[in-house]
Amino acid sequence: MKRDNSLSAAPKEDAPRTKEKGRRALAVICCLLAALLFFTIGWFGHYLSLGGRVRSLLWAVDTAEQNFLGGVTEEELFEKFFGDLALDPYSEYYTREEYEAVYSRHEGKRADYGFNFFAAGEDLHIARITGNSPADRAGIEGGMYVLAFGADADHLQTGGYDDFRTLLNSSAEVTVRCGFDEGGSDAALYTLTRPQTPYRAASCLYRDGEGALRFVGDGKASAGALEGIPADTAYLRIDEFYGTAAEETAAALAAMKARGKKNLILDLRNNGGGYLSVFQKIAACFLRDAAEERPVVAVSREKSGRETVWRAPANRFSEFFGDDAKIYVLANENTASASECLIGALVAYNAVPYGHIYLRAETGRTYGKGIMQSTYSDAAGNRLKLTNAQMYWPDGVTTIHGRGVTLADGAVAVEASVYPAAQDEFLRAVYADI
Repeated sequence: MKRDNSLSAAPKEDAPRTKEKGRRALAVICCLLAALLFFTIGWFGHYLSLGGRVRSLLWAVDTAEQNFLGGVTEEELFEKFFGDLALDPYSEYYTREEYEAVYSRHEGKRADYGFNFFAAGEDLHIARITGNSPADRAGIEGGMYVLAFGADADHLQTGGYDDFRTLLNSSAEVTVRCGFDEGGSDAALYTLTRPQTPYRAASCLYRDGEGALRFVGDGKASAGALEGIPADTAYLRIDEFYGTAAEETAAALAAMKARGKKNLILDLRNNGGGYLSVFQKIAACFLRDAAEERPVVAVSREKSGRETVWRAPANRFSEFFGDDAKIYVLANENTASASECLIGALVAYNAVPYGHIYLRAETGRTYGKGIMQSTYSDAAGNRLKLTNAQMYWPDGVTTIHGRGVTLADGAVAVEASVYPAAQDEFLRAVYADI
């Protein structure tokens, strides 16, 4: 009689295969449990090694996220904790988004009106113009008073710093009334439109007795020829060491040579520095007596004792200058960091004697920032910028940190304001000495 074996046990010959599958599964489970155990032990070991204050911070973040009545996220908490990080004035914490915005600006991509301003009592002043920006193209200059502002020419108002900032942040077009005279005798109206796409910021402005040049975009420049400058002399202002500043500097010096100018007035006033990599390229253009093909332009020493020698990528002095060329440097208390490193390289290689450096008489020094910052990143792209090294001039000994370049070094004192007025006293002082 035929039987139905569909509910019977598996045939004997399949039993060893099933046991083998079971052993493999058990082995996998054991491995996973072991990995979890080791991870847990490692995590607790790392957690305990962090120190009491760091563990307390992590606990506070977790507790607040779970229990704060108003509701708060871990991201918001860390932004509050690290947003005001103040180990020194130069160290800072950035979220990934914040750093991307900063990096974009430092690479020269901007979408603003193109000027910085400040309040002095009840007066508003333009501090600095970004090259190639709407403000630059309109003809606004650093040092001007902001006498009135509004969304258009029919709705001008006077106001303070916060009112002006609110207007700039909220309006796609602004009109400002600016001039060098506090009473407005030379004032003009300037209408600016916020760019819909980022413009390429220019860091340098070249001028001589024939005219002015920019070296970004279509090469336009709002400033014209410099009145009173000697016929054999050119003027170059470098605002910051970011973006294409090095390429612009080389292009400006090439234009200087092509126009038959042998001397240079190098304006580093209010230049707060920038990237060391940009500084190295710019320094390469000014190293008169350097014997090496890649001269040393700075030295850094870190907390660990590690020393880094920073070199120019080339020695390009003879491309732009003759043996009898004279270079004059304009600086003030806002000349800092990489721009002070550049002065150090100029002095070290005899391109500029101290007697060709001009400082404001009132303060008599440059800023005095002889330290370097490096940026560290976590896996999520957040960044921590920290002061991590002391900077020295090419001799590896001289540092201007906390001191700056001073009148006591032999620099020339100039009675002048921080930001240029209609008559630039610094230029007048140099013209008299050339």
